[in-house]
This record gives sequence, structure tokens and C-alpha cells, in this order.
Amino acid sequence: MELITPMYGGGATAGCNDSDFPIRPTSIRGQLRFWWRATRGAECETSEELFKKEKEIWGSTDEPSSTIVKIDSQSWNKSRNYVEKKPNNYGFDRFNSDPVAYVLFSATANKHNLVAEELQFRLSVSYEADFEQDVLCAVWAWVNFGGIGARTRRGCGALYCKELAPEKPENFRDWFEQKIKLYELELGVAREWPTLSRKILAGAAVTKTLDAWSNAVKPMKNFRQGVGIGRNEGSRAPNRPGRSRWPEPDTLRRALNTHNIDHAPAPIDQMPNGFPRAAFGLPIIFEFRGSFNDPPKSELSGQNENAKRMGSPVILRPLKTKNEQNVPLVTLLQSSLPTGLVLSGRTLPLVDNIVDPAFSRYPNSPIGARSTNGNAIEAFFAYLKESPNNFKEVGR
Repeated sequence: MELITPMYGGGATAGCNDSDFPIRPTSIRGQLRFWWRATRGAECETSEELFKKEKEIWGSTDEPSSTIVKIDSQSWNKSRNYVEKKPNNYGFDRFNSDPVAYVLFSATANKHNLVAEELQFRLSVSYEADFEQDVLCAVWAWVNFGGIGARTRRGCGALYCKELAPEKPENFRDWFEQKIKLYELELGVAREWPTLSRKILAGAAVTKTLDAWSNAVKPMKNFRQGVGIGRNEGSRAPNRPGRSRWPEPDTLRRALNTHNIDHAPAPIDQMPNGFPRAAFGLPIIFEFRGSFNDPPKSELSGQNENAKRMGSPVILRPLKTKNEQNVPLVTLLQSSLPTGLVLSGRTLPLVDNIVDPAFSRYPNSPIGARSTNGNAIEAFFAYLKESPNNFKEVGR
């Protein structure tokens, strides 16, 4: 196995790596459980059925598993430090031109080093014969669509194993369909847990893995925050972001009844209430930097205690093929949207709308004609096909 993008965290302390033992079997075991649920586990119709089967294969807190995950050897090469970029006194570092900096804002803000790419390790997994298809499928899906450490859904800790990779970019679709048939997968079914879907888009292949990662992340950055798509042109200071074209800022201004004199909420017919970007994962931190009387820094999360956090259903990462080409890959997990939202624990008259046709109809909407029902995920996948990296669907 080879690490092909920097790994964020992975140690016993959240966000930190361990130079003595950067790749831990317990971390891999957790990833394999997730990808088993997302693939072979999708044949289970209820969570009770899923947990019973998962317990048989992977064990539980009460019963040890017969499936053993070991790291036979690993090489520590070096750390990678992404310095927080603040080109002016305003500190709008998230709006610089580097897509990877957009992904790693939490690492740079907390001054965490990352494990550099090119680290190699040898993985061994022992299992009962009855569980062979389950274990091998989980490993295949984890290596090609997941990763190790934190921020894996944004491409950190992406992996490469030559034996499990497609031969070349051109045969990705055939390779993917062969694996679906081999592992007898039912993809895209709606379950109580996230499952792998057929909605996979691949961009043009490049030589360098980190360039492919950047090309996978850039469309998301532009869709959410890019000038002319996610926000207006900035003014007054270099790198100062313009006003957002998404509904969330004005929704918060209305809900909290406070705003900067220059940023009064737009009329409701020009900017509806709602939180379409919650579909990309929770929590979301909202911060109005340098704007007097605008809402305070706030965290939007799920309403239910066991659903405050929601991992993004969109996975952005590079995929390396056997012929040493690197493809920017965007994968969609089938998952449910939150049923309610709260803002930093406040009881507010918030609108819980995450999908709403009104998000498609207001002027300069990033969703616009890309999704007539106002679904930000659907609009993003339509936007991918417009991007310069020639993203195309690979799942039939």
C-alpha cells in the first residue's frame, strides 16, 4: 500500500500524526467496517440486520472478531506542513487560489503537520473463509474510494495498491462493473446508512497525483465559493471575498435580526431562506469576518443528538491506475439528509429547507438550471460536467 496524498491525523490524538506509528490497524479496521457497510452491507434491509451481519464479520465491543487486521511493516518518510496563507491583514486565507488549502483549512488553522505522501506499508488481513467476499470487497472499496486519517472525503490520506487498481483510465468503467459483478453489489439503494452509488465522475488523467487531487477539489471550491459562481467579485482589499450567492448568510441575518449596514438581507423573492449547502455535510461554521453588526460566528448542525454531524456524501480524491496515470475522482454516497437543523444550540425561527425549488429560481443562484428542485448535490454534479477538467460519468 502507498499513501498518495498527505494524511491528516491518524494518531491517537485527533488531528495529530504519530511519527513512530503513523498507520494504525485500529484506524484501518474502522475504515474497512465503513466500506463494508457501504458495499456488501447494502444488501441488508434494516439496521438491525446490518449490525448482526457486521458483528459476525468485524466483531463488537462484546465479542472479538475472527477478522484480524495487521500492519506488517511501514516506512515513516517525512511530515508535510501546509502554512496558513494570509496575503493581507484581512486574513481571508480560505479564498486563495490553492484548492488544497481550501481542503486543509482546519489543519493549517490548528498548525497540524500532515504525514507526507509516498509512505508505504504492508497490510495483512486474516478472516474466515465464509467472509472472504465481504473482507476483500471492503479492502477494494476502501483503497480506491476512501482513505486513512481525517478529511478522507476531501482526498486526504488517499491510497494506492497496484493489485487493486484499474489498468488505465480508459477501462475504469469496465473495471468498476467487473467489481460490482464479482462482489455481487447492489449500488445506490436507500438505506439508513451511507452506501456506495453508481454516481461516479472522473476527470482528465494527469501525470502527478497531487495535481489530480487539486483537480478533484477545485470544482467543489469554485461551486461553493468561486467568484462568479458561489459569490460576487470582491472589493476594497486584495483577496477580500465578495458577497455570497448562497442563501445561508441572509437566512442567518434574518434569523438573528442583525446585519452590517452595507449588507442588509436581500428581499425574500431575491434570496430565499434555507441551507442548501447542508447537503454537503455538517457541521458548517459561518463566520462574517470584519463586518460590524453581522451575525456572530455560528455552527450549523443536525437537530437530533445522534445526528449533529453528517459526513459529506461527496468524496473528492485522486485515483492512481496501474499505468501510473492519475484521475480526479468524484464519488457520491447514497445517504439521507438531516431532518432538522440547529444553529449553535439557539432556538431560532430557522428554516430547515435543504432542498427547495426556490433555490433554483433566484437571480445568480449557483444551483439555477442545474437542478430544478433546488438540490445542491444534484447541481454540483451537473456543474462538474461544465468544468475544464472534462468530468464524465463512469458508472452505468
